[in-house]
Amino acid sequence: MTTATKTAVANGADEIQQKAASDADAVQTGVNIVAIVGSFHRHLLALQQSGVRGDELFNHPVALSFTSKLSSLCRMTLDRELDALGAVRRIERGEAVEYEVISL
Repeated sequence: MTTATKTAVANGADEIQQKAASDADAVQTGVNIVAIVGSFHRHLLALQQSGVRGDELFNHPVALSFTSKLSSLCRMTLDRELDALGAVRRIERGEAVEYEVISL
């Protein structure tokens, strides 16, 4: 049994999507993680309020672009991700954790 690929259309004529795309492009050279996350959050809310929801929001080019930038800033690898998830669990239990810092 084969599964049909679902697609969606990002509406370039929509001002909300245009602005989100513009900022998603602009942050690709940024290094301020707080500003990038704030912009990402603002645009995800705007897209959601304009009717882009669920899988279409998770897979929207703007969401993927911001996610890619955050992954890049954090120097994400599978090992770093697994280490971080383990560290989060230990922090939740009140433990101190040591973690690697990779400079930009």
